[in-house]
Amino acid sequence: MLISFNRPTDIAWSLIGAGSAWLSDDAGAALTNGRPAAASRMQWLSGAQTTASVLTLRGTWGSAIAPRVLALLGLTLPVGTLITLAFRRPMDSGYTYLADEASQRVTLLPDGSRCAWFVLDADLDPVIGVEYRIHNDVSGAASIEAGAAIDIGEAWVGPTVEIPHEAGWARGRVDPTVARRSKGGQLFRASARSWRRLQVRFSPASESAVDGGGLAGAADWGIVEAALLAGQPCCAIPRWRGQTPEYLQRTALYATAIQQGDIQHASGSWYGRDYTFEELPA
Repeated sequence: MLISFNRPTDIAWSLIGAGSAWLSDDAGAALTNGRPAAASRMQWLSGAQTTASVLTLRGTWGSAIAPRVLALLGLTLPVGTLITLAFRRPMDSGYTYLADEASQRVTLLPDGSRCAWFVLDADLDPVIGVEYRIHNDVSGAASIEAGAAIDIGEAWVGPTVEIPHEAGWARGRVDPTVARRSKGGQLFRASARSWRRLQVRFSPASESAVDGGGLAGAADWGIVEAALLAGQPCCAIPRWRGQTPEYLQRTALYATAIQQGDIQHASGSWYGRDYTFEELPA
């Protein structure tokens, strides 16, 4: 599975495009507050709209990281809206690294929320900025009106490690709705927002992956554990190789680790561990 963690804490967001502006007082700060249901609102471009019209959401930070998982969550953009990525490395003069090579269209999830997830190749160069380029291309049509208000609940970019897991991982939806019956036997519900849960057992791993910095970016199980303490947000993707873009959108989780099981010694220099992630829903 892929676990993305340690999103830069100093990301500064800006909008690029004629007529674009922040409509919410947070000016983009809500994009990284860990609560996808608390959205940043922005104004779409002004003027005549075509499929070549692009609103750019740019994020910059200080220390270079090599991102692999990115996401926009809690969107009100129309389903089918095209989003492409571009990056800036420390030596670049602009956002030309991988420009427009990674793309995704906004997807509708079963719970009614909308998202766009990206999984990039491993071993990319470290970068200090990303542009989410939002095209007025809704399945081939320029359907977003000039000056329209759009919401984005959360924007994720972070370093990522790959940790193999055993077969038998489980996912499901937690429904916190409280149901009670009246004296007459009628059912009354106090509905609450549901969320998804992912339970996995890591495959046996050597000491290098557990404590020796043997994962991507010199990370290991201990570094991931420390990064996920105190309810810190992360991204957990159980399967991505050979899967369709639709499958990735349906199964990727923006989540918190509610249970980081003890590191279990199996034999020799091999270890295992159990994890439970719960979604932070939009």
